[in-house]
Amino acid sequence: MFVTEKLKTFSWVNVGNPDHEDFEKLQTEYKIDEDTISDILDPDEQPRLELEDDYKVIIVRFPIINRESSTLWHTEPLSIIVSTNRVITVCRKRCDLLDKIKRSEKTSREEFILNIIYYIAESYLRMLKELNKRVLASKRALQERIRKKELMDLLEVENSYTLYMAGIRGNVAVLDKLEKVRGFVKTDDAAELAEDARIELAQATEVVTSYSKMLKSIKETFESVINMDSNTNINRLTMWNIILVVPTVIVGYYGMNVRLPFAEYEQTAVAIFLFIMILLLGFALFGIVRRRIL
Repeated sequence: MFVTEKLKTFSWVNVGNPDHEDFEKLQTEYKIDEDTISDILDPDEQPRLELEDDYKVIIVRFPIINRESSTLWHTEPLSIIVSTNRVITVCRKRCDLLDKIKRSEKTSREEFILNIIYYIAESYLRMLKELNKRVLASKRALQERIRKKELMDLLEVENSYTLYMAGIRGNVAVLDKLEKVRGFVKTDDAAELAEDARIELAQATEVVTSYSKMLKSIKETFESVINMDSNTNINRLTMWNIILVVPTVIVGYYGMNVRLPFAEYEQTAVAIFLFIMILLLGFALFGIVRRRIL
């Protein structure tokens, strides 16, 4: 779907959820070559800057909740095609953050692009806060009872942190290259905006790093708890097996078809049998309680 906005110094063409006809229009009407369109179609395209003869191609990644992916908190590429008097933004999914950019923030192509990068950095910080809430909720649930669901939620969050870190670092690299392009940051407002975007991206990098370390610590703690619980359960089962073996051995011994002590005295044999069994069970239970296994 094409949405065109006429601005003071350039035109903005926003293409969201493009279909085959939209890509044909980009190729025929806007003279975008086939290789560029192929890159736009790739959901795994990494942030980069390419300088073509008639236009620049800027690809950045922004965070999104993607229910079609195995990782819910995912990132998607946003392609920005910049020509002399036009900026074309193309995204496979709907990019809501573009709606947040005010008309006053679109005074020039350069400031508009820097604002896009700035708002993307802000959206990373917002998503990271939501992910951290999810981690804390899973942590509280695991403290009450360790279940597979919460552990899988933590694994999904860890995957999201990895994707976010790759997207943020890629966007930082793109911003570095844009600042080196001659004439891109040519006003004080653009320079200030580029610095603000850099600060937000740096903050997002620090937040991802700290949250990743915290998540790693939580996972290691609960892995240790699971191992300790497993060892305790195995020890309990082993000691119960020992306890149950004692009467089995004694009964089996007296059940053999051989002459046994006191066999002719039925009452005495039973008393001796019970005494020996209770004595051995007492020793076994004493050792178990002393070692606090049960």
